[in-house]
Amino acid sequence: MRSLFSVRDLPEGSRHALKWDAGSGLLVGVFWGGIFPFLAVIARDELHASTYAIALMGVAFSVGNLLNPVVAHYARNRPKLPFAVWPFAVGRAFFLLMAFAVTAPIYIALAFLAQAIGNLGVPGYTAVIRDAYPVRRRGFLMGLVRALVVIGSMVGAMVAGQLLAHVSYRWVFPGATVFGLLSVAAFARIGVEAAPETTAPPRARLWDAFKVMREDPAFRLYAASFFLFGFGNLIVGPLVPVIQVDELHISSQWVGYLATTSAAFSMVGYLFWGRFLDRHGPFRMMLFVYGIISVHAVTYLFAQNVPVLLISAAATGLAWSGGDLGYINAAMRFGKRDSAATYAGVFAFLQACRGIPAPFLGAALSHVSFVGTRGVFVVSLACWATAAAILIARGGLRMQPEQED
Repeated sequence: MRSLFSVRDLPEGSRHALKWDAGSGLLVGVFWGGIFPFLAVIARDELHASTYAIALMGVAFSVGNLLNPVVAHYARNRPKLPFAVWPFAVGRAFFLLMAFAVTAPIYIALAFLAQAIGNLGVPGYTAVIRDAYPVRRRGFLMGLVRALVVIGSMVGAMVAGQLLAHVSYRWVFPGATVFGLLSVAAFARIGVEAAPETTAPPRARLWDAFKVMREDPAFRLYAASFFLFGFGNLIVGPLVPVIQVDELHISSQWVGYLATTSAAFSMVGYLFWGRFLDRHGPFRMMLFVYGIISVHAVTYLFAQNVPVLLISAAATGLAWSGGDLGYINAAMRFGKRDSAATYAGVFAFLQACRGIPAPFLGAALSHVSFVGTRGVFVVSLACWATAAAILIARGGLRMQPEQED
């Protein structure tokens, strides 16, 4: 057990990076836990936002993903760390303005901008983390850092859940944002610039990045399966708070309890999936993730009271941690060091192609008489079953070795 969690054998540069990455993770966890579990519920409960308005918040990350190939293209001949730091900082700063969000349109707009701009840091972050940790330990170390993120989010969710019962979100959200900005300051000291891509032609065209879809069949397979995984998640995203608020009449305290449960299982998941990923790769891991996330849909299909949602929260935590590690590591595993940001940008673009229409489709389907709000969860189950079938039918269970630099 000691050797499993020991970091003493890491190179000095990796230990330095781990220290600041871990500190950043703990702080960003407080930020996430203090805001995101409550974002959609408050929009629905206090500001009476429509399902389509909530869906708009749900597509914000995807809008950022849509622009990530442009960010990766612009960063190819430059150090990558600034491309991770500044989008995170600017995006999170929008939550400071929640102090003035007194109507649903302002609230939705601020949440949308914060998430869309913040997500532009993905290519830079991917390149930095790829250089920070040795390949044979990367999955575990990333899982370890994310476990700290979860600890922070548990604290943030529990504190915010109690505060929101007595204090307006207009004060709680900006307070949580301070931790998010401190997290960016810590990550900026990670000591890994992620140097410019030495093989990138100075006048490469933006659409050249998409050649990886044609030239790398393993990436194409994984991207197709992951596309359906996320689609199944996103079509039910705007409907979760509708069921929680309109049908089950959830309280802010219970939102905190659900977030804490999900966070606790995410922490366990990150530690487990990190080791699993290092040994078996992202393909085999995602098959298990698809099975676990199905519990989430089944729970909401039949839930008649709030406490039963704890089952969904636990399953979501386990599945989310696996999907998160699989998403980032896939971009690192498929491409060489020089192309890590490019793979991340293209991968993010593909996720945007599903993420923008999916929440609106889910909202629209919920108004179809023979489907209804809960019936959309059946559609998500079909998406996840198809995603698993793609991996199995195309031989996706084989370990995918990382490209040599």
